Amino acid sequence: MTGLINEDLLSIVKKKRFIILTALVYIGLIIFMIGEKSEYFNDLTFFFAVNKYIFYVFDPLIGITLIISVYRKKFTKNSILQVEAHNAKRAEGVISRIISGSVILIACYLIMALLVIILGLFLGAHINAGQTGLLMLRLAVDCLAGVAVYITALFWLYLFAFPIVPVLVYGIEMLALPAYFLGSDAVLSDIFKYLSWFFVKLNTDYIYTNLLFSDLHIIAVFIFLLQVVIPLLFTLLVFKLKKIRPDKVKKKKVKTGEQETDPSSPDIMAATSSKI
Repeated sequence: MTGLINEDLLSIVKKKRFIILTALVYIGLIIFMIGEKSEYFNDLTFFFAVNKYIFYVFDPLIGITLIISVYRKKFTKNSILQVEAHNAKRAEGVISRIISGSVILIACYLIMALLVIILGLFLGAHINAGQTGLLMLRLAVDCLAGVAVYITALFWLYLFAFPIVPVLVYGIEMLALPAYFLGSDAVLSDIFKYLSWFFVKLNTDYIYTNLLFSDLHIIAVFIFLLQVVIPLLFTLLVFKLKKIRPDKVKKKKVKTGEQETDPSSPDIMAATSSKI
């Protein structure tokens, strides 16, 4: 399976779309923070500006970039042929793709964490250790959410073999729903609590809020594990059931003079039988 993982990693990070979009996400943070620097700037404005960029830009875009980089033409056929070329099982193909994607997401979040620290120093934000720790915790929890949602997105990618639905799923999970509840009184309601059982980012936001008060909510952690395992099982199942569609065979044509004639046509068959 190591060969599959390495192949997936290289095929993703070498793609121009991944390199360009990932670079734009990081450059966007630099430009955004320089813009903040031109206004009233201190440790609190830096802290809230970084949180805002992570929430609205980095979290959704880095996962969407990964999904469209994993996708390739004839996705189902190529995925099956890749597994067969390595003499591996279908399950190993899914797991290797999850591992490679997770490694890339973790690396992207680590780079983001390093960039945040460097920007804080160069821009003179004077951010303290406590604020830095909260930003790192924010990135760590969001990284876990990104990995879990990526597994769910892979299920839809294997099911439809097209990236539109997986991208929509990732965008809704990582941005649309959390943004709807952000700053709303509904966060404290039972609606948010029940929805967090089904949507990963809402659950990890709930875990993050509890961690701020040094309270690790065991039930929320257990639900998060289920949110990882259940999509994984469905992803394994849907890829196992996938089959390569046979290519359409074109009817053979027989050239008669300058025209192409189908040998199975009634006229040709009648002429042939009369000669016999």
